[in-house]
Amino acid sequence: MSDKDTITKDYMSQPEQFADLFNGYCFKGKEVIRPEDLREMDTAGIVLPYGADGAVSPQQKDRDLLKMLMKTDGKVAYCILGVENQSEIHTAMPVRNLLYDAITLSKQVEKAAKSYRKTHENGQDTAEFLSGFHRGDKVLPVVTIVVHWGTGDWDVPLTLREMYPEGISQEIMDYVADYKVNLVSPSLMSDEELDIFKSDIKEVLKFIKHSIDKDELKKLLDGNDNYQNIDRLAAQTISACSNVKFDIPVGKEGVNMCKAIEDMKMEARNEGLNEGISRAVAMLKDLQFTKDAAIQQIMKNYALSDDDAMAAVNSNW
Repeated sequence: MSDKDTITKDYMSQPEQFADLFNGYCFKGKEVIRPEDLREMDTAGIVLPYGADGAVSPQQKDRDLLKMLMKTDGKVAYCILGVENQSEIHTAMPVRNLLYDAITLSKQVEKAAKSYRKTHENGQDTAEFLSGFHRGDKVLPVVTIVVHWGTGDWDVPLTLREMYPEGISQEIMDYVADYKVNLVSPSLMSDEELDIFKSDIKEVLKFIKHSIDKDELKKLLDGNDNYQNIDRLAAQTISACSNVKFDIPVGKEGVNMCKAIEDMKMEARNEGLNEGISRAVAMLKDLQFTKDAAIQQIMKNYALSDDDAMAAVNSNW
């Protein structure tokens, strides 16, 4: 797992951000899901891999994040919520997500069957006995949201039907199942659409969206107090996923993004200045300037103090 994958998984595993993602996407920002009503679930499943080699041996595949949403009494499960973090576009996401959701449903059926076998409840008839799933049993619905953390457009299918070849008769297509990917991708959303989120997901996704345009990024940051003290993990997610790389101070929970970026720019300017001085000193030395004369020339050309010019010449002479 890459650093980007690890950071985004850690970030979205936080109950507040996880709940906010679903509240924003499913309920238009209304705070229906509470962080305290979420319970962790096992993300491991068994799938049959597909690919060029045609392999059919069972293989374990882990989902990114899976949480159970409890009803308000905290005792009865309501539904299962999953998040898939994508740092890069996945060209077969409808099939991949369909497998994940089907496995999550299948595991519920298997769990019911195991419980009946353990208590020797064979069911009312042969159908219940063979399936292990009784007529009154229910499965919890599964909702999966894909979060695309990249700066580029998601330009591949979001439904299973988009992946089928053209020319199939409508009579057949009327009976073909479909599957839709629930996608959150900053490049496809306006700032107003991203405002549905209440946590710092909003700031993270807006930064990623505008990071490809320095002028737009400057507009976003100027006068925006939300970036003055952003959570450390949110700042790490921004740094890992955007085109803007910056250092995050060790030991600080809150990060001033504007200052971090200005420090980064200053460091880059200083590196460029030092490189220019180094080349200038080398040229003066080749022209057989004395060291004292070179110091005077560097002072004049780069508006440095006597001490700074002397240190620059001595370190590059």
